[in-house]
Amino acid sequence: MAKCLICEKRPSNGDGIYCHNCLAKLEAEKKRSRKPVVVKYLIYCGNVVALRPDGNGKLSGELVGRDPENLPKGKVLNLDNYCEGYSRQQIKRLKAGVLSVASVWA
Repeated sequence: MAKCLICEKRPSNGDGIYCHNCLAKLEAEKKRSRKPVVVKYLIYCGNVVALRPDGNGKLSGELVGRDPENLPKGKVLNLDNYCEGYSRQQIKRLKAGVLSVASVWA
């Protein structure tokens, strides 16, 4: 019988090279390491920032090297144009946030 490659104690299941316990641990670690889903993309002065939940009820910004044309249209907020439904102060804070994230990674 083939043994598990990780623990070398238990036999591997028929279709894989890992035992059931080690396979479950690998799947759990893969789920933990995934990035959270992007809530919004902000575009300002050629910079694209992805807003993701940080786990504390807030959003964190991350500079993305994607082309703005290939982003999903429902999740894009283009700050270069007029944005309906946002106050002037909200737009100013979003623009400042995009520029701060972009300057940190530049």
